[in-house]
Amino acid sequence: MTPDHRRSPFVPPADWLADVDAPSEGAPGAGFLLGMTLLAAVPRLLGLRAQSLWVDEILTWQTIRPGAGLDFWEQLHDTIQGPLYTAVAWFLVRLGDPELMMRLPLAVIGVLTIPLFGVLAGKLVDGRTARLAVLLLAINPFHVWYSQEGRGYGFLMFFAVLASLAYLDLAAGRLRRRQITVFIAALSACILSNLSGLFLWAAMAVTMTFVDRPRLGRDRLLVALAFGGVLLVTMPWLLQASGIWAVDRILPGAAVGESLRGETTFALEALPYTLLTFFYGYSLGPSLAELHRPDRAQIVQTALPMLVVAGLAIAVALAGGLGRRPDRVRARLLIWILVPVAVLVALALRNVKPWNPRYVSVVMPLVLLLSARGLVRLPRAVGALTATVLLSLMVWSLGAARSDHRYAREDVREAVRVVTAAAAPGDAVLVPVVSDVYEFYDNDRLPVLNTHRRPPLAGAGQADAFCAEILEGRNRCWVVLAREWYFDPQGEMAPALSRLGTLRLVAQPAGTRIFAWERSPVTGVPNGG
Repeated sequence: MTPDHRRSPFVPPADWLADVDAPSEGAPGAGFLLGMTLLAAVPRLLGLRAQSLWVDEILTWQTIRPGAGLDFWEQLHDTIQGPLYTAVAWFLVRLGDPELMMRLPLAVIGVLTIPLFGVLAGKLVDGRTARLAVLLLAINPFHVWYSQEGRGYGFLMFFAVLASLAYLDLAAGRLRRRQITVFIAALSACILSNLSGLFLWAAMAVTMTFVDRPRLGRDRLLVALAFGGVLLVTMPWLLQASGIWAVDRILPGAAVGESLRGETTFALEALPYTLLTFFYGYSLGPSLAELHRPDRAQIVQTALPMLVVAGLAIAVALAGGLGRRPDRVRARLLIWILVPVAVLVALALRNVKPWNPRYVSVVMPLVLLLSARGLVRLPRAVGALTATVLLSLMVWSLGAARSDHRYAREDVREAVRVVTAAAAPGDAVLVPVVSDVYEFYDNDRLPVLNTHRRPPLAGAGQADAFCAEILEGRNRCWVVLAREWYFDPQGEMAPALSRLGTLRLVAQPAGTRIFAWERSPVTGVPNGG
């Protein structure tokens, strides 16, 4: 009896899918890849310091800042969100401007992702499809955004592409020491760029079991050793994360506890929103701040015509990518995309981790490849029109991210400049939510009254009590408000400050409001300032 006859009834034979998408034109071509790499370099390297650092980037800074007496190896072990990027940034920030040096490695690796992705696409699909996929990534606003943010997501996408390439060697039966070592290194680097890379490890394990299952027992053992080697390399950080994340909530019957981040926990509309961000970033339609406003339904309705066109283009491309017949490329791409998404949905539903598009950014290049495959397979006129819409809206979004302040990160750097220029001796500044960012730029010039570990304000009474407590003994204060939906979702703080004194709007840099507050001569007398 052959090994295939003895296989489990739940595991299909290794050749159950045909290689109908074997590349017919070869790789995209060195000249094309060079051109796309240069094109991609412009939005990724241009204006690295144009926007203020934001909250998550300050979390990176706090683990690598020079002069704080931090131990490199201790910080590296304790950083479960991106230890690989943290290690790179640790040394770079000691060479120069921290804003630039925190973002520069992400921009560089974002540019390098383009030719690497072209090589991967050339091994999976024909040359025409590969070239379109590379173009979609080169001008992709989502990828540009995370190529200019001081967190590990740019590294995550690069090493996801590299790990996919290494996987193809294992799937093809090339199981020598070199191929196995590269696979372990690439997939481990993906996980150590961000632990959501573990979702891709799970997806590839499923794919190897059901799509690319080795025929020989020896090969299966080598593949198992390769996947186990990845877990072995990353185990110190996985164990560290298990002590931080509420992983016990995954167990059936376990209580899910309180919501992690309120309305950002999973909802069905998060899935189409994530697809929109994968193609158009955060700068098409309503901004993130607008989506947190009480009147967001009306805002979305106003932008609905553009959103429908944008979403329809994605739907048509993906529908074409699914094809009419099951084949190996489609099976791989679908598993590599759907398993990470399903895992994050499960974690969000069990309240282990909130939903956010960046937490499944590991699959974004694969979504683009599946879409490019669909665009090429569609009837020529339909595919050309859909591709034109997709590319045009991507370019539109890239331009809006640069020119429209609605889509910019909160400009806390400018807020510090405004307050510092006008502050008097003895003044303090109240900075909910973004206090750490403010302190980074202020450099201890003014005392910062922050809201760490305080629950969000729920109603006017709580807002009055909070303002009275935090401003006790002060007659003047500066107030910088940003990302207000986290601490003041009902917008009660400004009215509470006005009831306590005179509140004057001074400036509104991108995403922020700056107020000067002075206590009324008789505390508690209503003041319309």
